Amino acid sequence: MLAAAVVAGVSAAAWYTHIKEATAASRAAGSSNTPEGQQADEPIPVETVRLTKGGIIRTSTQIGSVHPYEEADLFAKISGYLSKLNVNYGDSVKQDQVLAEIDDPEVEADAEKAVADVRQAVAASAQTEAFIEVAKADREAAASAVEQATSEVERFVSMSSYHSKKFERYRRLVQSKAVPQEIADEEEESYESARSNEHAARHAVLKAKADLIAAEARIKKAKADLDEARANISVAEAKRARAEALLGYTKIHSPYDGVVTKRNFFRGAFIRSAAEGGVIPLLTVARTDKVYVVTEVPDRDVPLTDVGDTVEITLDALGTEVFKAKVSRIAEREDPTTRTMHTEIDLPNPENRIRPGMYGIAKIILDMSTKNSTLPASCLVGESRGGRADVYLIKDGKAKKTAVAVGADDGIRVEILSGVEPEDEVLTNPSSVSEGIPVRGAPQEAGDSEPAEASPTEHAPNK
Repeated sequence: MLAAAVVAGVSAAAWYTHIKEATAASRAAGSSNTPEGQQADEPIPVETVRLTKGGIIRTSTQIGSVHPYEEADLFAKISGYLSKLNVNYGDSVKQDQVLAEIDDPEVEADAEKAVADVRQAVAASAQTEAFIEVAKADREAAASAVEQATSEVERFVSMSSYHSKKFERYRRLVQSKAVPQEIADEEEESYESARSNEHAARHAVLKAKADLIAAEARIKKAKADLDEARANISVAEAKRARAEALLGYTKIHSPYDGVVTKRNFFRGAFIRSAAEGGVIPLLTVARTDKVYVVTEVPDRDVPLTDVGDTVEITLDALGTEVFKAKVSRIAEREDPTTRTMHTEIDLPNPENRIRPGMYGIAKIILDMSTKNSTLPASCLVGESRGGRADVYLIKDGKAKKTAVAVGADDGIRVEILSGVEPEDEVLTNPSSVSEGIPVRGAPQEAGDSEPAEASPTEHAPNK
C-alpha cells in the first residue's frame, strides 16, 4: 500500500510538471501566432479512463496449518505386559483392527469364573423351578386329603347318629326287660366307637388342611426362590459381561481407518492403565483420508467470514499447487487475546499427499462484489469522506468536478457506486486541473485502464 502510494505520488508530480510545460509551450505558441490583444484558449491534454466492470474482490489471506480429520491417543484400560504389537510408525490400519494385546492372567481368570457363575445361577434357577412343581404336587395331594378326610367325617357322623339311636332303643328295651343288659352294653360300645372315629376324622380334616396350607406356602417360597435365582442369573451375566469387557480391553483396536502416527512402547513393556495413572498413550492413530486446515481470521474480516466461503490453499511443501475448498466450520466468536476467530477448512486427501503438520497460506474469498464498477484510485480528488468523493469528468471540453459515491478501496482501485456513467471520461490525475478549464482526453495504451479481472483486496497474514 505504501509503495503504491509513493509510486502514485511520483507519477502525479511528473505528470503535473509535464502538463505545466505543455501548457506554457502552448500559450507561448498561441501568443506568437495570435494577433495582438487576442487571448489563447487551447485545451490541456489529459489522460482519462472509463469505468471498468467488475468490483473489488475482498479476501483474507492468513497462515494455515494442516491437521488430521480425526486423531485418537489410544490408552490401555487395564494394566499388564505388552504381549503383542502388530503395528509401528506409518502403518496403515483399518477400523477395528487389533493393533496391540496386553497380557493379564487375572482378567482372563475372572472372565472364566464369571462364565461359570452364570452356569451355576442358571442351574439354581432350574432347580428352583423343579421345587415349585414338587410343591404344587404336594398341594394337590393335601387338597385331596382334605376332601377325603371331610368325607370320612361325614361317614362317621352318620354312623355315630345310627348307633346313638340304636343304643337308645336297646336301653329302653332293657328297662322293659325285653332284652338283657349285655346287648345294650354292646350297642353302647358300638356307639362310643363311632363317636371316637368321628373325632378322629375331624382331626384328620384339620391335619389335611394344615398340610394344604403348608404346601401352598412352599409354592410361594419356591416362587420367591425362583425370582431370586433369576436375579442371580442377571447379576452373574452382568459380572460376566464386565469380565468379558475387561478381557476385551486386553486388545487395542483402531477406532477408524487411518495411519499410526505415534508408538511409545515396545513388546514386553509394562503398560499402566489410564485409570491407574498411565499418562502416555500406547499408540496414536490419525485419520488422513481427509484433513482440515486451521487458520485464524483477524477481527476486521470476521463479519464477512461465513461457512461455505470459497478458500484457496497453497502449502509450502507442495509448491504452487492450489487446493480449492470451502470454509467448513467457524468458532462464531473471537479469541479475546489475539482478536482472531478460529476457522477450519476440510480437504479431501485420498492419496495421502497432504500430511498433518504442513503449513501454508489460506486465502478466503470474503466478498465477490463483482456487480460494481471501478476506477483507478488516482482518479479521486483528495480522500474519500463517508463514502463520498470527487472526480473530474470531461464535459463539453472542460473539466467538471463531480461528486461520486464510492465503495471498497484497495489503494489501487476504488468501487464507484454512482455519479459516473459508463461513457464518461474521467481524469486520472485530477490534481493537474481545476474546475472549468478546457481539456482534451489523451489516448492511453491498451490495458492501462481496464484490468483483466476484478482487483482483489487482500489482507496480509497475521504474524
